[in-house]
This record gives sequence, structure tokens and C-alpha cells, in this order.
Amino acid sequence: MSQFNFPRINFHGSVLLDVATANNGRFHPLKVYDQNAALPYFPPRVYLLKDQVAYVKLTWPQFPVISDGEEFYVEITPISNADIFIEWSKCNIGTYDKDKQFMEFYLYAFLSDNGITKDSPNWIQPGYWNYYGDMSVYTEDVRITGVQLPNGNGVSTWSPGNTDGCPPILSQILGTSLSFHTDFFAEDPRSSAVFCDVDSEGQTCTQLFYGKAGIYDDSNGQQRTFFNGKPCKSTFNWMTLSKMLNWMDKSLMPMSGATYFYSTIDLTNTDSTSNNYIDPELQALFNQYAGQNVTALSMKISVHEVYEVHNPDYGKMPTTPMGNNQTNVPKNPARVAFSGSICPYVDGDMKTNTIARILKNPPSVNIPIDNTDNKIKPPTVKEGLKFVPNKLKVPTSVQLPPSFLHHDQINNIISLDMINSIPEYGMDLGVPYPYGGDTSIPPFMKFENYDLGVISLYFMQRGSSIPSLIGSISHSEHYNYERFISIGGVFNFPTKPGVDFTNGTFYLSTPTQKIAVEDEYLILSDQQGSYAEQNQSSNEGYMSDGLPKGPIFIRAFKNGIPIKKEDPCQGWVQTINLAEESKSQMPISIYDGMPFSYPVDKPGCCMYGFAATTSQLMPGDWSKFEYFLSNGYFITTRVLEYSTKLQNLLAQSSITFDDIYDNVLVNYHTVLPIMAVILPFTEETWREPWVLRRMLASIAETSWNGPMYMPVTRELSAQQRQLLQKWAYQILGNENQEA
Repeated sequence: MSQFNFPRINFHGSVLLDVATANNGRFHPLKVYDQNAALPYFPPRVYLLKDQVAYVKLTWPQFPVISDGEEFYVEITPISNADIFIEWSKCNIGTYDKDKQFMEFYLYAFLSDNGITKDSPNWIQPGYWNYYGDMSVYTEDVRITGVQLPNGNGVSTWSPGNTDGCPPILSQILGTSLSFHTDFFAEDPRSSAVFCDVDSEGQTCTQLFYGKAGIYDDSNGQQRTFFNGKPCKSTFNWMTLSKMLNWMDKSLMPMSGATYFYSTIDLTNTDSTSNNYIDPELQALFNQYAGQNVTALSMKISVHEVYEVHNPDYGKMPTTPMGNNQTNVPKNPARVAFSGSICPYVDGDMKTNTIARILKNPPSVNIPIDNTDNKIKPPTVKEGLKFVPNKLKVPTSVQLPPSFLHHDQINNIISLDMINSIPEYGMDLGVPYPYGGDTSIPPFMKFENYDLGVISLYFMQRGSSIPSLIGSISHSEHYNYERFISIGGVFNFPTKPGVDFTNGTFYLSTPTQKIAVEDEYLILSDQQGSYAEQNQSSNEGYMSDGLPKGPIFIRAFKNGIPIKKEDPCQGWVQTINLAEESKSQMPISIYDGMPFSYPVDKPGCCMYGFAATTSQLMPGDWSKFEYFLSNGYFITTRVLEYSTKLQNLLAQSSITFDDIYDNVLVNYHTVLPIMAVILPFTEETWREPWVLRRMLASIAETSWNGPMYMPVTRELSAQQRQLLQKWAYQILGNENQEA
């Protein structure tokens, strides 16, 4: 709801995502990382299908097949310590000196996974395309592209160079910068924002943590802050893999994709460490239109135009400082676009999602893509490759992700958010990156939205067979790329006062087909990504956005109206385990504000889907998972492992450096190696009092929802934290123990 409030401040621009990639589990059946234990596999493993076992035993008796009771695997035994692991991770498998003897085995084991052919499995790199990522989110150049206010007959939009009639404070914001930097005006600013996944392998819940967000102007020799504040953690929602038409191929995922992040920016100064600020003139305007004292802002981000350089040559990658990463490691961050809106937050709204009505593209309705004029160019790759990408083509049809609708009864406006729903394509190929490998493609320098034709919004009253036209949009006038980013991807239609839209449903149509219909039910949670300890007590609560821990609450709506506890909807909750490819379901009564708890007896990641109708369930066919990820209602959870081994170490009177290295630090030396570059994992370093004091502050749960928490991945179990604390207190004595 807040995302449709006024004033709306819309933005668009370039962001560096310096994600670390070795923990993505991208190259199954290769396993380098044990997500349950948050530790690397030493040695790494290649898992086998049951019908491969006999052949492997016969053909490669020198590579023993090991069984863990349910699965079979071969260990890559030469990759036996951290230093070897790091060098091996940067190479194509089978080309590093120590695993060349495994090449024929790799050719067999990787026969058909991930589009790999028998002739070319060796483009796989265990560290993937950005092994040394520091997880930072660096706003390179994100600008304010438009501002909007209601005008009594719809909405007025102003953009840079078009400011007639715009309130002065809003016209001054146009063209300025949205940034997550800790100090925007510093000569070498550092970002306060970081990315991490609840489930780094399944990648169903990416989290964005921020220290600060603000709008700033440093033009004309001035340094002006319009506002800055502390955003809450946000998690991605409604992910689609059909946004970028040029890049729609499995081998390029997630480059074709887009997703929403919602956050709420706190503007208050609740303690002595806060330095939040808002320009008084801007505050007054927010208060005027919100009808209350605005103490927070709602921020919607669409992440799209995801460009990654794949299969890189780590020996040729740049090592100079880039974005937030000031070390001399090889650097290959993703470059993406952030587009969206900032609006006043209204008390009682959700903080990490938006209360609205949802329109979905039915799975049976494919949207045709007409490329007879060859306007949409397929990606270009190196000539003569046996790998699949040299056969990439533009899709002939796509599935659209959801659109969101809100009826503003005060301003008599229906707003339709299609920021992720309109496909786009790249134009004007740039120069290929010189370190890109065989599977890398050059970037596009410009983008345009695909012309779906005239899109009309209709409302169908219950019991009626004649729909009412709300309004229409066309590519030339409303959703061409330049216009689209100036309005934050939201279209506004004036309505008559007093019209009741609760007794019916909306749908979207082109002249040839109905492309989206309203799903009457919308089920959400502000605790979409949460953590628990294995076997924790039932009243301990979950970690979602820092302390205090708390319950998970489900928000549930029908046609935009909260579902009352006294009259719940009878539906289902599904347990979906991607690692095991298993799912089950049980009936449940769904209502707004419903508390939800999940089992914590087993470590690992799990999704819980909520469905009020059978069409909202994750179907039995796993090939439909992409549609569920884009349209389904779910939360993602992680239960951090309880270890008897660690409990025994904690019971000892003293521990050694090897104890903390082997059970905690090795993960950040090998799978997330940027930390070892900044702070070497040697006993000498980790006995330094200043290092230990900094560590104690960084791993404290009080730091959990901030960008300085360690580890950035949030996968530190309570026992691992206690082990690190035990080591520190063992050296420091009881110094700082209370703090």
C-alpha cells in the first residue's frame, strides 16, 4: 500500500553486485560446499547417479566410490587443503595440475547437466564467475528519474527538463543521486549495503542489508542531503526469469531475470548513534500528502538488466580497486540496474512487501514474442564452440510475472505496478570483456521495453458478464523505456469517487488475449527469510531482521481486504525441500496476522508455501518451479546445524587455533576467500587483541541486521559463535565479555 503513496520519487541506475559465487552450488553434481555445516568439502565431491556407479568402479578403480548411505560420490582427493582449493577454484575443472587425471571421469560424470555436452564439461569453474566477491552492493550511478503527485484527475509526472508546475523541493530532487554509501560525499565512498542468500544453493531468498540509504546532490559545487535513514532488511519477491528477452537461456541464468526488493527506511533518531535526516521542506510535503507525520519511507527496488561475465580467466581479470572492493584480488562483479520508487510509509503497512491486489499471467497463457523484424538480437558468442550458447535464440513466447494494483480512494486513482511485468531487450552491443571465457557474452549498452501492444485494464463485477474498462496504455505513450523509468513502472488511472472495487476482479488484456487475471488471494510475510538454531526451544523465536527474535506472521488478503481470524480461509501449507527435491502439504486455516512456526529438528534450508486455492500450490511437476517462484506465496527458512563435536570443544577448558579454523574460519578462507585476503587466517593474526575485539563486535547478534555483521552470509550457528567467543576470551581474559 505504501508503495503507491504520494509523493512518489522514482529512480533508475547502475549498481555493482560484488556477490561471492563459490557457494552457489551451480555445477551439480560437483559439490564444494556443505551448506548444512557451513563448511567446504575437503576434498570436493562429484556425486553419481545410481546407474553410473558400476561403470565408474569398473573404469576408474583408482577413484573410489564412496557411499554416505543414500548417495554415491567420488572425492577429488588432490584438492586436500585450503591453498590448493583456492587455486583449483579459479580454474576450469580438469585443467589444474592436480586434477588433470580426473578429466575423463569429469567427461562422463558431467554428461548432460546444466546444458553441458560430453565434449565440453571443462568450462566449469568451482569458484564460478566471481570467486572473490565481498558481497557489497555499490550504487554506481542511480539517479532520480521522475517525481509524481496526484492532480485531482490522475497523476502529474515531472522528469529532468520537464518541471513546469512541480513543487520546488521535488524539482530540486530530479537528477540527484540515490545512494547506499556510508558517506556519499567522501572522496572514496564505501557502500553500507550487502547481499546474501538464506539458501545460497537454492537461491530462493536473497537478502539485502543496508546501513544507510539517502538522496544526495553534489552538483554545482554543493553538497546537499535531501534525506538519509536506516532501511530494514529486505528480501527478494516475485522473481522472474523472463524479463530480458535476449538472455533467456538456462546457461545464462539469472541474467534474464528481475526481482523486487521492498524495504522501509527509518528517518527517526531513536538513539545517540542515529544520524538520520530529512529536509524540512520535503518532510512537510510528505506529511501533507500522507495525512500524518511521516517517520519512514517505503522503498521498492526492481533489480534487472543483470550482466555477468561468465567463465572468466582469473589471470586476466582486473585487480585494481572497484566499487567497494579495495583489495588487489581478481574482480568480476555483476552490473545490474536498480529501478523503483520511494514513497511515504503509512503506519500499519508491511515493511518488506506491499499490500495490494495481484494480477497473474495464467500458466496456460504464453505471451507471444514477435521478432520477425529481428529487432531483438540473440547473444553473440565465440565461433566454433561445442557449448550450447552459440545456439541461443530469442524466445517465441514468455510467461509474465505478477503485476500489482491499488485503489486509492482518497485521490480516486487506480495504480498498476508493472515494473517487472513488461519484458525488455538489449540493443547496441558493447565490447566483450577481455577476460571473459567461452561462455561469456558482450554487454548491451541500451535497453528498450518490448511492445506488447495496447494493454487494457478491466474490472469485472461479480455476477456481471460485461467488464468495465478502467484504462489503457500503449508502448509509444506510456511504457517505452524512457517514460517507464520516469514513472517507476507504475501506471495510474483516474476513477470516479465512491466506486466499490471489492466486489469483483481485475484483469489485463491486449487486443488478442487476456494476459493477466486477478488472483483473489494474496499471502505475504515480513519474515520471508528467517534463521533458527537446530533443536532450539519453541519459545526462542526466529532471527529475521535482527534482535529481538520473534515469531513469523503471515499476512493474508482477499481482493485487498484482510482475512479475519473469525472467518479464515481453508487452505494448505506446503513443505518444499529443494536439496531433497521433496514436498508435502497439510491443511491449514489462513488468516491475516496468523503466526507460523516450523520444525527445527534438522539442519538446512526449506521453503514453506501457503495456498488458499489449488492453483497456488507448488505443482507436482518440478519443471513448474520457476512459475511458482514467480507467483507463489512462500517463505524460506534456514536451520543452523547443532554439532556434537562443537559442543565437546565448548566443554573443554581451552581450545586451539586449529579448533576455530577447522570448524569456522576455513569456510571464509576457501568458499568466501575475500575475508582471508583482508585478514589472513593465521594464528598470529587471530591472537591479536584488536582483531579479537573487532571480531567479538562483528559476530554479536546485536550486529546481525547491519552491514558490518560477520559473516556477511549470516550462516554462523550459535555454537560456532560461542567457539569464536571462547577463543577470544581465552586470550583477552574477561575483557569486554559483558559488552
